[in-house]
Amino acid sequence: MTNSNDQAASLRNNSQGGSFGIKPKKSMCCIAVASGKGGVGKTFVTVNLAVTFARLGRKVLLVDADLGLANADIVLGVHTEFSMQDAIFKGKPLSEIVMHTKYGIDLISASSGSKEMMSLGSARMQMFINDLLAFASEYEVILFDCAAGIDSNVTSFLSAAPQSLIVTTPQPTAMMDVYALTKIIYQNGLSSNLNLLVNMTDNDRQGDAVAQTLNSVMQRYLSGRIDLVGCLPSTDLVNNALKRRMPFVALWEREIISVRFKQIATALLNRHEASEDRELKAENLMKGLINI
Repeated sequence: MTNSNDQAASLRNNSQGGSFGIKPKKSMCCIAVASGKGGVGKTFVTVNLAVTFARLGRKVLLVDADLGLANADIVLGVHTEFSMQDAIFKGKPLSEIVMHTKYGIDLISASSGSKEMMSLGSARMQMFINDLLAFASEYEVILFDCAAGIDSNVTSFLSAAPQSLIVTTPQPTAMMDVYALTKIIYQNGLSSNLNLLVNMTDNDRQGDAVAQTLNSVMQRYLSGRIDLVGCLPSTDLVNNALKRRMPFVALWEREIISVRFKQIATALLNRHEASEDRELKAENLMKGLINI
């Protein structure tokens, strides 16, 4: 009987170009959005970035990669009939579980509170990643909304995506957790293209100070850095949007936060175009999600 190690070895031997034999669009911009801790607005950022990319004319896929506590659908105000769980355990094609939203983005949702999603076998995950790569190859922008923290399912998406966007706030605990996450990233060579977004700032100076502090510590102890791509100011309108279960950028297009999201999305697209590393690395995703 073939074990999971044999299956993984066979998969590596048969894969071409590091992407299981599937070639995505050269223009596909893939970003993993993560945070050191919860409560910093990571999903809010991911959803609004996705909608902003769509408004910039890109075909966008948002993958809720929080395999235990998925909630991107809540922020979008949509009800998803099917999830990743149906694709992995029931064999539903991704074309049937994807949610086409009125905001111009497509959503693949994860299940919330599913124990079996937290302990996937290698064979099931191999098939799912193959299907995901084939399906995602039709998009121009893919966003992975990762879980909060530093678990392997988070670092695997950070390792697989060419770009990473780390969300934090000016709170000292949030900054410490970002450092802990970047320490794991650098010590394990998971990503070299780290971007920082500082949320809930009093002003831009505060966001700049957060980036300077993090970079000072990272350069000293990790010989690395993280590039600030933008700051989002605190406003009660954010809670208003969350309560209404609508993307902020769809409600208040001219507000400063919406303007900032457009600037951040444009900066990430420019970084993608300037980078030589554009390929979604399925092999890294497998290594992180399953102990191969």
